[in-house]
Amino acid sequence: MTAETKAVADTFDLTLTRVFNAPRPLVFQMWADADHKSQWWRPKVFTLVDSAENFRPGGDWMSIMEAPSGNRYRMEGTYKEIVENELIVFSHHWVEDGQRGPATLITVTFEDDREGTRLTFTQSLIENEADRNDQQNGWNEFLDMLSASLSEAS
Repeated sequence: MTAETKAVADTFDLTLTRVFNAPRPLVFQMWADADHKSQWWRPKVFTLVDSAENFRPGGDWMSIMEAPSGNRYRMEGTYKEIVENELIVFSHHWVEDGQRGPATLITVTFEDDREGTRLTFTQSLIENEADRNDQQNGWNEFLDMLSASLSEAS
């Protein structure tokens, strides 16, 4: 697996690129199938305690993760666009005390690569550099977990 991170200085957008040694349909299914997704959709030291998926354009998603400290973190959003084996676009909000935080937009693309599948993850509408850096650290851990799950599935 290869990895690349790009932070766009003037917009606070975040782009992460990974190449996974797995076929594109399998990598896509790891996002599309709730059972597969529940195996990796979290940072390494967190536990996924609840999730709901309605994987279709206009469908909502939600997940609650628990840190080793016992703190819980809820995130949710709506799927905007899905093209099987090619593209997933969804909104993302952190929810604290029942209040949704600012929305970001996440675009995930899947492309064939000589080593397997190139996944490009872009999060836009991030409000500031500190939030982008936090998001970068978190999503890199999610993608590390995805890599481990793909290794087990292959």
